[in-house]
Amino acid sequence: MNGSASRRPTGIDRRPGSLGGEGRFGVVIRPPVYRLRDGTFVCSRLLGVDRNSVAALPGRIEVVIEGNFVGVVATSLQAAREAARRLHLEWQPLTATGDSPPRGRALEAESSRHSGNTVETAAPQGRYLTRHYGWPSRMRWGDEPGWVVADHAHDRLDVWGPTATPTLLKRDLMALTGLPQETIDLHCTAQASGIGRHCGDDAAADATLMSRAVGRPVAVWLDASYVRDVESLGQAQRIAVSAELNAQGAIERYRNRQELAGSDTPVVALWLSGVLDTQRHDDGATSEPVSPPFSPYTFRDQRLAAPGVSREVHGDDGVLELQHGFARESFLDEVARTSGQDPVALRLRHLDDRRGVELIESVTRRAGWVWPTKANEEGLSADVNRGRGFAYAQLPDRHGRIDEGVRSAWIADIEVNRITGDVSLTRLVVGQDSGPLVDTAQLQEILQQRVLGVARPLLAREPSFDEWGENGGGESQSKLTAETRDVARAPCSTPMKGSDGEQVSALSPLDEADLSPGVAVIANALFDATGVRFRQPPFTAPRVRQALQGECGTSGSEATAGRRLSRWRWRWLAGAAVATAGAAAMLWPWKSPIAPVARPAANLYSAETIERGRLVAEAGDCAVCHTGQGGIDNAGGRAFDTPFGTLYSTNITPDEATGIGNWSYAAFERAMRHGISRDGRHLYPAFPYTAFAKTSDADMQALYAYLMAQPAVSAEPPANELSFPFNMRALMAGWNALYHDAAPFRPDPSRSDLYNRGAYLAEGLGHCSACHSPRNVLGAEQGGERYLAGALVEGWEAPPLNALSRSPIPWSEEALYRYLRGGESELHGVASGPMAPVVAGLGELPESDVRAIAHYVAAQMDASVNDTDDARSQAQQLVARSAASTSGMEAGERLFDGACASCHVDTGLPSFTQAKVSLALNTNLYSERPDNVIQSILGGVHATNVSGIGEMPGFADSFSDSQVTTLVEYLRARFAPGEPAWSGVAERVSQIRKDDNKTHG
Repeated sequence: MNGSASRRPTGIDRRPGSLGGEGRFGVVIRPPVYRLRDGTFVCSRLLGVDRNSVAALPGRIEVVIEGNFVGVVATSLQAAREAARRLHLEWQPLTATGDSPPRGRALEAESSRHSGNTVETAAPQGRYLTRHYGWPSRMRWGDEPGWVVADHAHDRLDVWGPTATPTLLKRDLMALTGLPQETIDLHCTAQASGIGRHCGDDAAADATLMSRAVGRPVAVWLDASYVRDVESLGQAQRIAVSAELNAQGAIERYRNRQELAGSDTPVVALWLSGVLDTQRHDDGATSEPVSPPFSPYTFRDQRLAAPGVSREVHGDDGVLELQHGFARESFLDEVARTSGQDPVALRLRHLDDRRGVELIESVTRRAGWVWPTKANEEGLSADVNRGRGFAYAQLPDRHGRIDEGVRSAWIADIEVNRITGDVSLTRLVVGQDSGPLVDTAQLQEILQQRVLGVARPLLAREPSFDEWGENGGGESQSKLTAETRDVARAPCSTPMKGSDGEQVSALSPLDEADLSPGVAVIANALFDATGVRFRQPPFTAPRVRQALQGECGTSGSEATAGRRLSRWRWRWLAGAAVATAGAAAMLWPWKSPIAPVARPAANLYSAETIERGRLVAEAGDCAVCHTGQGGIDNAGGRAFDTPFGTLYSTNITPDEATGIGNWSYAAFERAMRHGISRDGRHLYPAFPYTAFAKTSDADMQALYAYLMAQPAVSAEPPANELSFPFNMRALMAGWNALYHDAAPFRPDPSRSDLYNRGAYLAEGLGHCSACHSPRNVLGAEQGGERYLAGALVEGWEAPPLNALSRSPIPWSEEALYRYLRGGESELHGVASGPMAPVVAGLGELPESDVRAIAHYVAAQMDASVNDTDDARSQAQQLVARSAASTSGMEAGERLFDGACASCHVDTGLPSFTQAKVSLALNTNLYSERPDNVIQSILGGVHATNVSGIGEMPGFADSFSDSQVTTLVEYLRARFAPGEPAWSGVAERVSQIRKDDNKTHG
């Protein structure tokens, strides 16, 4: 550190010169550690900032510092992100006890995660049960990626962006800026509801602080990176509920304790900036109890308790009622199921209110409620469970009067896909005994989007290796103008689309009272469907899937536990028999066909699952291999020349006659994991099922859903042309026994989440080793030291991705990321040949996934994180050395000067065709083989798949074989002078031209 590293920085560092333009783009840098613990906010403390670390970056950069809040503002989002990445900050670590000097107000909130374990103890009258229920500080990071813009000008503030809690957001912005309420305008409230806050509020506060500092509008890109706020803020509320049951199953004693006084958690910027630290109101204050909301039930011995508070409590009565309603109704459902009672009957025996009893009886009749529920007896498929839940509430009227309030009874039916975790709210029956008619369609849509989270379930930074992040997007280089602010308003004003593509109206704001039983009724239905109890919303697909896989902290039913125990009892007895049978089955050359099915209905899978499948398909390059030259995507017909003959890719569109339209999921999974077609035939490993076997169940079914949702194309690929005995598919049984491991991917617990994510993508879906590992005489990939050691594929060399790399400049992790993300690296070259469509596919993936792949490959290369100064200096020396021509190779020099020099030699003059990377740094010229150089000269380098990397024409029609040979030898001598001359260049030129003519002729 230098400059101000020795003191704590404050204020704003403005780069010299006029900033120009109207708007800016901002990126925040959160402390290494920040969290809520026991009602107290703790975080790493900012000690210093090295401003020189961003001084050399192009453009104008502003660093905003307010206490522990750090933001970087630039004229483009890309520039702001790069500056944030390079800015050197010094943070004081937390102490050994996990605490740091408190920087901010200690609110009554907590982010510790409760497992929700059941406490059951014997009592004279029966059993005593205790449960803990939580409510998150942030329900999610947001509904979808988008802009959040703040314009803090003069004495007013305008904010554009999505918020689910506009009243709370305005309250926090008033505290953050000191502005009165009437001077703050929020231009997005159309999606407001009282279910809970999301991180759009935190992004709005971040943009506000940066806008105030720079004096211009600032746009922040809200995406899944804000998941860190969700995790760090933890719980806004925790409620402990307990009951003692008598021998008849009635509740004798009932206890409900609200453990945290507040019902919501303010924005992160309030703590980081120190504003809350200066606005405490607890000096000399008297503690006052907070009364929990009314309970509609009557128990013989009932106590409702809440903590006392000695300072201003950030809360909202409606949100608090929603939280208590969730805890109370979930608990009663647990009590009923634990004691073997009908959940509706249990409530009725403790409900003395005649209006409430009549309402419940009416709603249950309308919904056809029966106990036990029979929903799962009518399951849609082997992978889908149905469930049904009930919840009830009695809410006060607008004057706070309980008896005159509204009674509300809900019954919900859901469907749960056990593989993907998708939860669909299929039916909702709601009854109220007073007030306006209930719009159940709107309620159903709100709960589907905001409680189940299916509008955007693919959160980034999930602990599971097979979670898909958000595609960062938003790399706009444009100025932030009024047009950009219109974009920021779009999430609130743009009509949404349903799963069938039809536009639906934006959701209207609803009072918390309208939604009070909604969260509990879904939780109860989820338990009915899965046997897993969720004691904290939201119930997103990742959480549901992890719980069903035993990865979540929720607890299942006793029946579920019993089933798990039973499985373990017989597994050890059957282990040897299963192993023997498995070996025999693998060696058996003929497999049974799987019966054809009708093509799955278009609405069987959610839009979110199909989108996940699209990402899986992009990662696996499905269309690259299953599309013939000039053909229709995935219709098959692409030729693959192997040492054993020519193979043609199959049609994987959902055409029932020529494609996979009549394949069940079981047939699809068998092909992907075991290389066995639906009809029982063995597939050849040119289809890399050896890698695809590592795909998780959730990704596998999402891919199936995506492929089945695509247009069906009738296309029969050509017959394979394999020589004997390789045309005997039955022989693949022995090959599989020797070389194929069908086990799914297992993360390495000693490695980071980033590494495991990269390994999952590279080893599995990305099947990198299929091209980059050499194969033995039977076509099996070689492992060990030969893993990723390079190979020849379709006339192109796939270079080594391990320590054997021949690159003249060592690869870094950052260089690998830029190459995989954008198709070029300034110290290595551009993507061409078969790698170009791979990069195009990676461009469709979330940025975090491409970084994970780069991290994994860098680990195989033992590469540094960033390009070192030594590497850059070495690159400059190589470029300078190549400036002089090579003596004795005048013929090659004339060819180069006539066809190549205008693009590949820097003359100092402006040129639209100037190559971005010098040939002196091109990895292909340092290879042990000339193949890639020959391919590039004959066929050229085109931007068909990857835009922005430039174009190079092919010279197959203008150069003879001897001229190409002469040019290749010259390029090697001039730009890789330390390497030995290639041998056999003329023969390789002739063979590659012959193969190209065969392929394209």
